[in-house]
Amino acid sequence: MAVTMLQDWCRWMGVSTRRGLLILGIPEDCDEAEIEESLEASLWPMGHFTVLGKVFREEDNATAALVELDREVNYALVPREIPGTGGPWSVVFVPRYSGNEFLGRVLHFLEQQGQTMESLAGALGLGLRRVCWLRSVSQVVQPWVETVQYQPLSLFSGRNQPAPGEESFEAWLDHTTDMLHLWQGVSERERRRRLVEGLRGPALQLVQELLAENPARTAQDCLAALIQIFGDKESQATLRVKCLTAQQQSGERLSDFVLRLEVLLQKAIEKGALDPASADDLRLRQVLTRAHLIEPLDEALRKLRMVGRSPSFLEMLGLVRECEAWEASLARSQRTQAEDKAGARAKTKAEDDKVEEKGQEQEESNDYDPALAGLGQAGPSEAPGVPIHAHMGSASGVIQRGPGSNPEGLAQAEHQEPEELPKEGLKPIREESGEEDGTGEMTPTPEVPLGI
Repeated sequence: MAVTMLQDWCRWMGVSTRRGLLILGIPEDCDEAEIEESLEASLWPMGHFTVLGKVFREEDNATAALVELDREVNYALVPREIPGTGGPWSVVFVPRYSGNEFLGRVLHFLEQQGQTMESLAGALGLGLRRVCWLRSVSQVVQPWVETVQYQPLSLFSGRNQPAPGEESFEAWLDHTTDMLHLWQGVSERERRRRLVEGLRGPALQLVQELLAENPARTAQDCLAALIQIFGDKESQATLRVKCLTAQQQSGERLSDFVLRLEVLLQKAIEKGALDPASADDLRLRQVLTRAHLIEPLDEALRKLRMVGRSPSFLEMLGLVRECEAWEASLARSQRTQAEDKAGARAKTKAEDDKVEEKGQEQEESNDYDPALAGLGQAGPSEAPGVPIHAHMGSASGVIQRGPGSNPEGLAQAEHQEPEELPKEGLKPIREESGEEDGTGEMTPTPEVPLGI
């Protein structure tokens, strides 16, 4: 039953059952962020809460989560269902108190108010003779208590795919079993009516046929028939195999695997498939062989196995959570170091880029010389104090030796290397004019001195 699972889980985790909630029907692929968001939207009136763990329930084909509140459950605010991914999620909590506890509270209240059972019977429309005839006070108060506390059952149809608003058989069975226990003081006819009220489809047809065959059947008999038809039909061998083949899934935390394995072990023990004394040994064996362990935890568990000291469920869960906390701390430290190194590399690169830019700017400024640039722009004709003929002579690369020079001499001069000019200076070049006088002789032109 879900309430029993909640009580056992709270006991394993060291949490008060008055502050624990069990959430059923969470899809397996629903991540933690989605779970937190859905729970926050529905449980915020009840204060702060913490999700202590998750486990996959094969009978529901969904995940169950244990939630711890920071205060005791407020029964006036706790929702029966939470809208979430894949449909509504069922909320299971430990009932406030049983009928006997409620009766004790009523008697205590009457005593404080100075009232008696006779006055209460009068308020209920019962005579004094009727009160004296009853064997116990609970027989007077209990029917009224159950009528006041009546809550309709959740819906179950028995279909393979439950319709919106319907629950799986296991979830419905847990709630119905709890309510039938609370309705012990209600007449059997009323109990049957309330049971039929929560049925639909094939399940309703089955109970109607049973009651038509024998109207004296009790609500508990009808519930047993529903369990036989729609309940878990796994054999002891199947449950044992599931325990022996359970392994940690990809992406599943080790603590979640330990919780899921514990559910399988407890179910196998309940069905008689496993000896309770072997649960610790089997749990240790599955964790060592079917889970991904870090070296320190693996070494510690193997030492415990060698000395024949298999840890209990709480001890195993404590070791696993301690290692997970250490891994998370190590990952945070490594991430911080990596971020620091990346920042240092980026800073160094930025400084190197600045130095390189400054070097390029310096090189560019050194390459630019205004004096050299001015000389490169001045032409030969602009050189002061040098006649045009001197420039022409020096550009030709041929030194004229007199008027008798001929083409052969020019050809020889072209093949010869330029001679080194004398230190005293260049001799004047004799130029010939192309004009003739009247006698047919060439008139020599005056010598033009070369000015340097």
